[in-house]
Amino acid sequence: MLHTIQDFSIQDINLELIRRASFNDFDGEKVVNALNANKELWESVYMTRFDLIPLRDMDGNSWNIDTLYILAKKGQTAKLLSLAKEWSADEVDLLPALEANHLLGGGGAKDVIRVWWD
Repeated sequence: MLHTIQDFSIQDINLELIRRASFNDFDGEKVVNALNANKELWESVYMTRFDLIPLRDMDGNSWNIDTLYILAKKGQTAKLLSLAKEWSADEVDLLPALEANHLLGGGGAKDVIRVWWD
């Protein structure tokens, strides 16, 4: 069966972009496989960077990103932090609650893990 883009969720599409973004010590395939094998730990994941380098490099079919954010399911933060530490990242941390709430646009306490590769 041939799939169209409508057959995939936004999360599936984002995971595919993450898988394709491997660089330096970041192994997109390993990270996506680990995330998919541990879906009970997280609600959603998003990888980005805060400049226009992805725009610059898209023409070369490169998704140049460096920071992964993971919205942890309630009670799963410690397990998710432990899992993320296996990914050879330069930094793995839990965003402070006020910062996470602000970046998520409010809506109550949520644990957001930040994983960054240089």
